Amino acid sequence: MAWDPAAKFGQLLQDEEFALHEGALCIAAHGCPDMDFEAEVAQLGELAERCDGSSRDRMLHSLFGELGFHGNRVDYYDPRNSFLNEVMRRRTGIPISLAVLAIAIGRRIGYHFEGIGLPGHFLIRDRDEPDAFIDVFAGGAILDAQGCEELFHQITGGDKGFHPAFLAPVDHVSIMERMLGNLRSIYAQSKDYANLEWVLELRTMCPTVPAGEVKQLGMINMERGRFDEAARRFDELAQFAEDDDEEQLRRLATLARARMN
Repeated sequence: MAWDPAAKFGQLLQDEEFALHEGALCIAAHGCPDMDFEAEVAQLGELAERCDGSSRDRMLHSLFGELGFHGNRVDYYDPRNSFLNEVMRRRTGIPISLAVLAIAIGRRIGYHFEGIGLPGHFLIRDRDEPDAFIDVFAGGAILDAQGCEELFHQITGGDKGFHPAFLAPVDHVSIMERMLGNLRSIYAQSKDYANLEWVLELRTMCPTVPAGEVKQLGMINMERGRFDEAARRFDELAQFAEDDDEEQLRRLATLARARMN
């Protein structure tokens, strides 16, 4: 029986501690429709078996040295950098996808890594060594808090203030939102509405995504001729909107229904 990656993604979000790699593979399955979920999970297991688990540093050396995983600095905005199956196949990705990979492999060999949502970047840390931050995009380089602050200023150009809260662990749903947010930016920039549609559909399953993205999805639904979906979304938003916004959303819902005929 064919599996439904969107339905599975929604189910995963009900559990705060869902397996990150499963959520990431649900995202990847939308961009790679022929992906075999179980085969990709097995591939993670094979990679874990090839990593030296005797210490954290040796595991990182195995992953980013011997196995050759590295940050994609040449084509950073290639959407394949966000698809975990493609990251495993091509041995390259962006900070957050490499972080999900390292978290998944670490868990298989006894390390509990947490995601650190540094603005403009993404790090991990070992729960047992909370003062050591790992830059997976830079080959597993180890940073202290001062090093993270310097990295932040380097990324942002030094014109934004750093806050220690930037180094707090982020929950799994937030990691999924951010992965999807990267894809949303890529597909919106390229006006790839077919892919932007599924990205927004998954993003709007996440509980903290703003209502504006639901409206954006409704507009994309209309652009792609899915007028019934658009009308439903506008009606749902209108129930909780302020007066002026409600009127606009009702008009959009009416317009969508009119175009169904």
